[in-house]
Amino acid sequence: MTIQDFTQRLLAHMGVENAEVEVEEGDTTLVKISVPEEESGLLIGYHGECITALQRVLYMAFAREDQDRKFLVNVNDYKERRSVQLQEMAKNAAERVAESGQSYGFSFLSASERLVIHEYLANTPEFSGLESVSMGDGPRRRLYIRRKGDTAEPSQE
Repeated sequence: MTIQDFTQRLLAHMGVENAEVEVEEGDTTLVKISVPEEESGLLIGYHGECITALQRVLYMAFAREDQDRKFLVNVNDYKERRSVQLQEMAKNAAERVAESGQSYGFSFLSASERLVIHEYLANTPEFSGLESVSMGDGPRRRLYIRRKGDTAEPSQE
């Protein structure tokens, strides 16, 4: 069974019958899912948790031979839209930190969302005096933006 067929059947079991699934093979297997907007929330989930679960299911089903294989699931271009939102959040937070000197802590972000902010901050020259750091474990892991060299424990906002 192909990844596309498997994904179509999995979505049908979830009650999503009219999904379009496109698979692009590469270093990372990209699975693009297009559904009517009213069904996208079911597949995206809170903070993208359902997308993460779909990626895990695909990994478990298809990575037996190659355990380094990676899957990326994207529903209705959610990843791109979320990336733009995260970069805007990072910009606002970084401006605030640069102005006030006080660190800023984000509420819950997934590992992939934290990475977007880490990369944005590292690649934006106007924020070269700032750094992003992740602290904590598991679901309590948080991302902070602070001035470089600031070793004080960030305040919980």
